[in-house]
Amino acid sequence: MRTANPITTAIRSWVLRSPGRLASGIAIMVAVLYLARLMVTAVTGAENSGSDVRAHDADTRSTSVTSTPAAAEEVTETAVATISASAIGRSPATAAMYYAHAFVDTTASPTQWAVALSRVTRPERVNDALATARPTAPVSILGPTRTLPGTGTTGMTVEIDTSAGTMAVAVTDTDDGWQVASPLPTLDLDDVAAATPTTGRTTAPTTTTATTTPSPGTAPSPQRIPESPSSSEPAPPAQQATSPARIPVPVPGPIPIPELDTPLPGPIA
Repeated sequence: MRTANPITTAIRSWVLRSPGRLASGIAIMVAVLYLARLMVTAVTGAENSGSDVRAHDADTRSTSVTSTPAAAEEVTETAVATISASAIGRSPATAAMYYAHAFVDTTASPTQWAVALSRVTRPERVNDALATARPTAPVSILGPTRTLPGTGTTGMTVEIDTSAGTMAVAVTDTDDGWQVASPLPTLDLDDVAAATPTTGRTTAPTTTTATTTPSPGTAPSPQRIPESPSSSEPAPPAQQATSPARIPVPVPGPIPIPELDTPLPGPIA
């Protein structure tokens, strides 16, 4: 004979005897589960929101820490000499140094010079007025960029020391990266001419002297000082023709017979 389970027997007898108790028990259980769920949601939701805020703050701090060195990183002329076109506007210092490097380049043709500057600013800004301010004498860049602190988030000023003075480049943050703002910076041409003999990329200008060098085919002959003719030398033919001829004076007496080594031809009289 099978023995009845005391637990199920008690529950069955309790349910069968009082259905109202069963309904109230179920309602109580549902209410307890609902309250427990609300408590768990409230506790876990607050923790998740706090962790989200802390994670967001950490991301913001890491982003600001990461972006600050990139914005303040100084570059040299060598670093931007072979830089790609997509990396020109990655930072204010890069854009400013690229502009200075292209602006002082005297070896490029006018078209190449304008195209190089258009990569870091709007093409319509590279006009004839800027072309007249282009240095004709070589100018050397003396050091890396120098970003001025506290110049703003969308606009900054970068200074670059050159042999013709300091170039202050104002750059702004655009959708295409950092670009040089208008008016475009230039150098004083008087300072460029004065700084030409300096070392670096500059070369000394060729000086012209007033002394004229004769061509090989027309070498000048040395000047001869006319000498006064001596008394022993005969006069030139022109002077002989113009001077009167002297008439010989006859000597009285017999004509002398010259002594000859050989006898005269013919019979002797």
